[in-house]
Amino acid sequence: MYGTSPQMLKRMYVKDSLKNEGEGFVFQIKNMIESGSLSGVARLTVDGEERELEGVTLQLGEKVRPVSQITWSSSIYVGYGSTLTVYVPGSLEPGEHTINMLLKVPELGQLSMPVVDTVS
Repeated sequence: MYGTSPQMLKRMYVKDSLKNEGEGFVFQIKNMIESGSLSGVARLTVDGEERELEGVTLQLGEKVRPVSQITWSSSIYVGYGSTLTVYVPGSLEPGEHTINMLLKVPELGQLSMPVVDTVS
């Protein structure tokens, strides 16, 4: 489908948004494809290791939702240009990290969202 190339998905990551926050870390993704729904997160890996999804949240505007509560019947509408802030428990060591989220998007199927950034 148009707009779902790996290069396009990499550009959706908000550069320099990866940082430790509280007892975990955050990063941001800006929807640059088109308005649509997010019906879940299938998997999250950090530096090649799969992480538990318990405690992971997505924030869109003022609303914060645990990923465990995002389902086909309780999806999130993400408008074009909207920014999602992802919170993951467990802080990161300083240095470069590779994060990959497998998102469930009803309009497009499963999308692999790659993130490579540095925590200072």
